[in-house]
Amino acid sequence: MESILEVRHLTFGYDDETYALENLNMSFESGKTTAILGANGAGKSTLFLHLNGILQPEKGEVLLHGEKIRYDKISLRKLREKVGIVFQNPDDQLFSASVYQDISFGAVNMGLSFEKVHRRVSDVMEQMAITALQDKPTHSLSFGQKKRVSIAGILVMQPEIIILDEPTAGLDPAGISELMRLLKQVCQQWHTTIILSTHDIDMVPLCADYIYVMDHGKIAAEGTPKEIFAQPAMLREHHLRLPWISRLLEVLKNDDGFEVDFSEATIPGARRELLQCLKAQKNGK
Repeated sequence: MESILEVRHLTFGYDDETYALENLNMSFESGKTTAILGANGAGKSTLFLHLNGILQPEKGEVLLHGEKIRYDKISLRKLREKVGIVFQNPDDQLFSASVYQDISFGAVNMGLSFEKVHRRVSDVMEQMAITALQDKPTHSLSFGQKKRVSIAGILVMQPEIIILDEPTAGLDPAGISELMRLLKQVCQQWHTTIILSTHDIDMVPLCADYIYVMDHGKIAAEGTPKEIFAQPAMLREHHLRLPWISRLLEVLKNDDGFEVDFSEATIPGARRELLQCLKAQKNGK
Protein backbone atom coordinates (compact mmCIF):
# COMPACT_ATOMS: atom_id res chain seq x y z
CA MET A 1 0.00 0.00 0.00
CA GLU A 2 1.41 3.40 -1.04
CA SER A 3 0.79 5.78 1.84
CA ILE A 4 0.54 9.49 1.09
CA LEU A 5 -0.31 10.67 4.61
CA GLU A 6 0.40 9.14 8.02
CA VAL A 7 -0.02 9.90 11.69
CA ARG A 8 2.30 8.21 14.16
CA HIS A 9 1.60 8.08 17.90
CA LEU A 10 -0.50 11.23 17.56
CA THR A 11 -1.62 12.57 20.94
CA PHE A 12 -3.46 15.79 21.69
CA GLY A 13 -5.40 17.04 24.71
CA TYR A 14 -7.55 20.09 25.27
CA ASP A 15 -6.70 20.08 28.98
CA ASP A 16 -4.45 18.24 31.43
CA GLU A 17 -6.91 15.42 32.06
CA THR A 18 -8.70 14.77 28.78
CA TYR A 19 -7.13 13.51 25.56
CA ALA A 20 -8.99 14.25 22.34
CA LEU A 21 -6.53 11.97 20.52
CA GLU A 22 -4.38 9.34 22.16
CA ASN A 23 -1.51 7.48 20.47
CA LEU A 24 -3.14 7.32 17.04
CA ASN A 25 -1.41 5.45 14.22
CA MET A 26 -3.11 5.79 10.84
CA SER A 27 -2.13 5.58 7.20
CA PHE A 28 -3.99 6.92 4.17
CA GLU A 29 -3.47 5.31 0.81
CA SER A 30 -2.83 7.48 -2.22
CA GLY A 31 -5.79 7.86 -4.57
CA LYS A 32 -8.21 6.08 -2.22
CA THR A 33 -11.13 7.22 -0.08
CA THR A 34 -10.88 6.59 3.66
CA ALA A 35 -13.88 7.06 5.95
CA ILE A 36 -13.47 7.95 9.62
CA LEU A 37 -16.47 6.75 11.64
CA GLY A 38 -17.31 7.55 15.23
CA ALA A 39 -19.92 9.06 17.48
CA ASN A 40 -19.82 12.72 18.46
CA GLY A 41 -16.74 13.37 20.55
CA ALA A 42 -14.75 10.51 19.03
CA GLY A 43 -11.99 12.89 17.90
CA LYS A 44 -12.64 12.99 14.15
CA SER A 45 -12.64 16.77 13.73
CA THR A 46 -9.60 17.17 15.99
CA LEU A 47 -7.77 14.60 13.87
CA PHE A 48 -8.61 16.53 10.71
CA LEU A 49 -7.27 19.78 12.15
CA HIS A 50 -3.94 17.99 12.69
CA LEU A 51 -3.84 16.62 9.15
CA ASN A 52 -4.13 20.16 7.81
CA GLY A 53 -1.66 21.65 10.27
CA ILE A 54 -4.22 23.82 12.07
CA LEU A 55 -3.40 22.02 15.33
CA GLN A 56 0.02 20.74 16.41
CA PRO A 57 0.38 17.40 18.20
CA GLU A 58 1.43 17.29 21.83
CA LYS A 59 3.17 14.01 21.01
CA GLY A 60 3.71 12.10 17.80
CA GLU A 61 3.86 13.38 14.26
CA VAL A 62 2.05 13.82 10.96
CA LEU A 63 3.90 12.84 7.78
CA LEU A 64 3.16 13.80 4.19
CA HIS A 65 4.99 11.70 1.58
CA GLY A 66 7.04 10.27 4.43
CA GLU A 67 8.29 13.66 5.65
CA LYS A 68 7.27 15.14 8.97
CA ILE A 69 5.21 18.29 8.47
CA ARG A 70 6.62 21.56 9.81
CA TYR A 71 4.68 24.42 11.33
CA ASP A 72 6.45 27.55 10.14
CA LYS A 73 4.37 29.91 7.99
CA ILE A 74 5.87 28.94 4.64
CA SER A 75 5.66 25.20 5.31
CA LEU A 76 2.03 25.46 6.43
CA ARG A 77 1.07 27.40 3.31
CA LYS A 78 2.61 24.70 1.14
CA LEU A 79 0.94 21.98 3.21
CA ARG A 80 -2.51 23.53 2.76
CA GLU A 81 -1.99 23.70 -0.99
CA LYS A 82 -1.60 19.93 -0.91
CA VAL A 83 -4.04 19.07 1.89
CA GLY A 84 -7.36 20.90 1.64
CA ILE A 85 -10.08 20.70 4.29
CA VAL A 86 -13.82 21.33 3.88
CA PHE A 87 -15.49 22.05 7.20
CA GLN A 88 -18.88 20.69 8.22
CA ASN A 89 -20.42 24.16 8.34
CA PRO A 90 -19.67 26.10 5.13
CA ASP A 91 -20.17 29.40 6.97
CA ASP A 92 -16.90 28.63 8.76
CA GLN A 93 -15.15 28.66 5.39
CA LEU A 94 -16.81 31.30 3.21
CA PHE A 95 -15.77 34.92 3.77
CA SER A 96 -15.43 36.73 0.42
CA ALA A 97 -18.03 39.08 -1.02
CA SER A 98 -18.94 36.94 -4.04
CA VAL A 99 -18.86 33.28 -5.01
CA TYR A 100 -16.18 33.86 -7.66
CA GLN A 101 -13.93 35.73 -5.23
CA ASP A 102 -14.30 33.05 -2.59
CA ILE A 103 -13.50 30.18 -4.93
CA SER A 104 -10.51 32.00 -6.44
CA PHE A 105 -8.95 32.96 -3.09
CA GLY A 106 -6.80 29.85 -2.66
CA ALA A 107 -5.60 29.81 -6.27
CA VAL A 108 -4.68 33.51 -6.10
CA ASN A 109 -2.65 32.88 -2.92
CA MET A 110 -0.77 30.14 -4.76
CA GLY A 111 0.64 32.87 -7.02
CA LEU A 112 -0.97 31.57 -10.21
CA SER A 113 -1.41 33.88 -13.19
CA PHE A 114 -4.73 35.64 -13.71
CA GLU A 115 -5.45 33.47 -16.74
CA LYS A 116 -4.73 30.23 -14.89
CA VAL A 117 -6.82 31.28 -11.89
CA HIS A 118 -9.74 32.21 -14.13
CA ARG A 119 -9.51 28.94 -16.03
CA ARG A 120 -9.37 26.85 -12.86
CA VAL A 121 -12.27 28.72 -11.25
CA SER A 122 -14.40 28.43 -14.37
CA ASP A 123 -13.68 24.71 -14.68
CA VAL A 124 -14.46 24.02 -11.02
CA MET A 125 -17.67 26.07 -11.08
CA GLU A 126 -18.82 24.11 -14.11
CA GLN A 127 -17.90 20.83 -12.44
CA MET A 128 -19.84 21.80 -9.32
CA ALA A 129 -22.76 23.20 -11.37
CA ILE A 130 -22.53 26.63 -9.71
CA THR A 131 -21.47 28.85 -12.65
CA ALA A 132 -24.76 30.74 -12.44
CA LEU A 133 -23.92 31.69 -8.85
CA GLN A 134 -20.53 33.29 -9.54
CA ASP A 135 -21.63 36.90 -8.95
CA LYS A 136 -23.92 36.20 -5.99
CA PRO A 137 -22.90 37.17 -2.45
CA THR A 138 -22.02 34.08 -0.47
CA HIS A 139 -24.31 35.04 2.43
CA SER A 140 -27.36 34.84 0.15
CA LEU A 141 -26.81 31.20 -0.84
CA SER A 142 -28.72 28.21 0.43
CA PHE A 143 -26.93 25.74 2.69
CA GLY A 144 -26.46 23.27 -0.17
CA GLN A 145 -25.09 25.99 -2.46
CA LYS A 146 -22.68 27.13 0.24
CA LYS A 147 -21.50 23.54 0.58
CA ARG A 148 -20.76 23.35 -3.13
CA VAL A 149 -18.90 26.67 -3.08
CA SER A 150 -16.76 25.64 -0.10
CA ILE A 151 -15.80 22.41 -1.86
CA ALA A 152 -15.06 24.33 -5.07
CA GLY A 153 -12.73 26.63 -3.13
CA ILE A 154 -10.63 23.59 -2.23
CA LEU A 155 -10.85 21.88 -5.62
CA VAL A 156 -9.54 24.98 -7.40
CA MET A 157 -6.16 24.46 -5.71
CA GLN A 158 -6.05 20.88 -7.06
CA PRO A 159 -4.77 19.43 -3.76
CA GLU A 160 -3.40 15.93 -3.48
CA ILE A 161 -5.64 15.27 -0.46
CA ILE A 162 -9.14 16.55 0.31
CA ILE A 163 -10.50 16.23 3.86
CA LEU A 164 -14.28 16.42 4.21
CA ASP A 165 -15.83 16.81 7.66
CA GLU A 166 -19.43 15.54 7.48
CA PRO A 167 -19.80 16.44 3.77
CA THR A 168 -23.43 15.27 3.49
CA ALA A 169 -24.70 17.05 6.63
CA GLY A 170 -27.61 19.33 5.74
CA LEU A 171 -27.94 18.06 2.17
CA ASP A 172 -31.12 16.56 0.70
CA PRO A 173 -31.00 13.08 -0.95
CA ALA A 174 -30.40 14.55 -4.41
CA GLY A 175 -27.56 16.69 -3.04
CA ILE A 176 -25.97 13.68 -1.38
CA SER A 177 -26.13 11.64 -4.60
CA GLU A 178 -24.61 14.49 -6.59
CA LEU A 179 -21.81 14.91 -4.04
CA MET A 180 -21.04 11.19 -4.18
CA ARG A 181 -20.85 11.36 -7.97
CA LEU A 182 -18.50 14.33 -7.75
CA LEU A 183 -16.17 12.65 -5.25
CA LYS A 184 -15.91 9.59 -7.45
CA GLN A 185 -15.17 11.78 -10.46
CA VAL A 186 -12.47 13.72 -8.61
CA CYS A 187 -10.76 10.51 -7.47
CA GLN A 188 -10.73 9.12 -10.99
CA GLN A 189 -9.74 12.34 -12.77
CA TRP A 190 -7.00 13.63 -10.45
CA HIS A 191 -6.12 10.52 -8.41
CA THR A 192 -7.04 12.61 -5.37
CA THR A 193 -6.89 11.06 -1.92
CA ILE A 194 -10.08 11.68 0.05
CA ILE A 195 -10.50 11.45 3.82
CA LEU A 196 -13.98 11.99 5.18
CA SER A 197 -16.01 11.67 8.33
CA THR A 198 -19.73 11.04 8.25
CA HIS A 199 -22.70 9.98 10.36
CA ASP A 200 -24.38 8.85 7.13
CA ILE A 201 -23.39 5.19 7.44
CA ASP A 202 -25.35 4.22 4.33
CA MET A 203 -23.10 6.28 2.05
CA VAL A 204 -19.88 4.71 3.37
CA PRO A 205 -19.99 1.42 1.41
CA LEU A 206 -20.68 3.41 -1.75
CA CYS A 207 -17.53 5.51 -1.54
CA ALA A 208 -15.01 4.22 0.99
CA ASP A 209 -12.09 1.91 0.23
CA TYR A 210 -11.02 1.73 3.87
CA ILE A 211 -12.52 2.62 7.26
CA TYR A 212 -11.22 3.65 10.66
CA VAL A 213 -13.62 3.48 13.61
CA MET A 214 -12.75 5.96 16.37
CA ASP A 215 -13.99 6.22 19.94
CA HIS A 216 -12.75 8.64 22.63
CA GLY A 217 -9.69 9.59 20.61
CA LYS A 218 -8.54 6.04 19.93
CA ILE A 219 -8.86 3.61 17.03
CA ALA A 220 -11.44 0.97 17.85
CA ALA A 221 -11.24 -0.91 14.55
CA GLU A 222 -10.00 -0.60 10.99
CA GLY A 223 -10.49 -2.48 7.75
CA THR A 224 -12.31 -2.58 4.45
CA PRO A 225 -16.06 -1.82 4.47
CA LYS A 226 -16.77 -5.54 4.23
CA GLU A 227 -14.52 -6.28 7.21
CA ILE A 228 -16.02 -3.49 9.32
CA PHE A 229 -19.65 -4.27 8.52
CA ALA A 230 -19.08 -7.92 9.37
CA GLN A 231 -18.76 -6.73 13.01
CA PRO A 232 -22.19 -5.39 14.03
CA ALA A 233 -21.54 -5.91 17.75
CA MET A 234 -18.37 -3.82 17.55
CA LEU A 235 -20.19 -1.03 15.71
CA ARG A 236 -23.01 -0.95 18.25
CA GLU A 237 -20.54 -0.97 21.12
CA HIS A 238 -19.12 2.27 19.71
CA HIS A 239 -22.54 3.87 19.13
CA LEU A 240 -22.65 3.17 15.40
CA ARG A 241 -24.90 0.96 13.30
CA LEU A 242 -24.86 -1.22 10.21
CA PRO A 243 -26.00 0.27 6.91
CA TRP A 244 -29.71 -0.44 6.50
CA ILE A 245 -29.07 -2.96 3.73
CA SER A 246 -26.66 -4.87 5.96
CA ARG A 247 -29.14 -4.67 8.82
CA LEU A 248 -31.85 -6.24 6.64
CA LEU A 249 -29.51 -9.09 5.71
CA GLU A 250 -28.58 -9.52 9.37
CA VAL A 251 -32.26 -9.89 10.30
CA LEU A 252 -32.84 -12.36 7.47
CA LYS A 253 -29.89 -14.42 8.70
CA ASN A 254 -30.52 -14.30 12.46
CA ASP A 255 -34.32 -14.29 12.56
CA ASP A 256 -35.32 -16.09 9.38
CA GLY A 257 -32.49 -18.56 8.85
CA PHE A 258 -31.32 -17.30 5.46
CA GLU A 259 -27.68 -18.07 4.72
CA VAL A 260 -26.66 -14.58 3.65
CA ASP A 261 -23.55 -12.49 4.20
CA PHE A 262 -24.70 -9.37 6.07
CA SER A 263 -21.37 -7.64 5.54
CA GLU A 264 -22.71 -6.82 2.07
CA ALA A 265 -23.87 -3.21 2.29
CA THR A 266 -24.83 -2.23 -1.26
CA ILE A 267 -27.91 -3.04 -3.32
CA PRO A 268 -25.95 -5.08 -5.91
CA GLY A 269 -24.25 -7.05 -3.13
CA ALA A 270 -27.50 -7.71 -1.28
CA ARG A 271 -29.25 -8.69 -4.50
CA ARG A 272 -26.49 -11.18 -5.26
CA GLU A 273 -26.74 -12.69 -1.77
CA LEU A 274 -30.52 -13.05 -1.96
CA LEU A 275 -30.48 -14.55 -5.45
CA GLN A 276 -27.88 -17.10 -4.37
CA CYS A 277 -29.95 -17.95 -1.31
CA LEU A 278 -33.14 -18.35 -3.33
CA LYS A 279 -31.34 -20.46 -5.90
CA ALA A 280 -29.93 -22.73 -3.18
CA GLN A 281 -33.39 -23.14 -1.65
CA LYS A 282 -34.89 -23.95 -5.04
CA ASN A 283 -32.21 -26.54 -5.79
CA GLY A 284 -32.73 -28.01 -2.33
CA LYS A 285 -36.34 -28.72 -3.14
